[in-house]
Amino acid sequence: MFKSYQHRYSLNADKAFSLLELLALIGVMLSLAVPSWQQYQLRVIRGQTFQQLQRIGLAQEVFKLQNGEYAASIDTFDLDHTTQSYTYTMTLGEQGYLLVGKVKPDGPQSNDTSCWTLTLSDTGLMQSLSKEGENRACK
Repeated sequence: MFKSYQHRYSLNADKAFSLLELLALIGVMLSLAVPSWQQYQLRVIRGQTFQQLQRIGLAQEVFKLQNGEYAASIDTFDLDHTTQSYTYTMTLGEQGYLLVGKVKPDGPQSNDTSCWTLTLSDTGLMQSLSKEGENRACK
């Protein structure tokens, strides 16, 4: 009776994973997960950049309310105009301004070629441009 119990519940070598099979499975799972995780990181930093453009735009609007005109430089505000991933610039026009966040070529966002330049105008229009200059939906 003891032998039949032991035989019925013992591990069968044919039903178990070998170490090589287990490593192959882990490799496949990582090859699927890593690109998704990298794309997620790019989207998060892109979102932070849009938020920073909005902060600068808000500071610009407050400056105009207090002084009757837009500030001539981003340096007027106590906000970061350069980060590890993006450089921020501002162009003044006849009626308003255009804020631009551009990827630093040597930064961690340099693989984000589809959303290389992010812009925010004084009208609130947000745009994304690829490295080649094509419009993209990158929000």
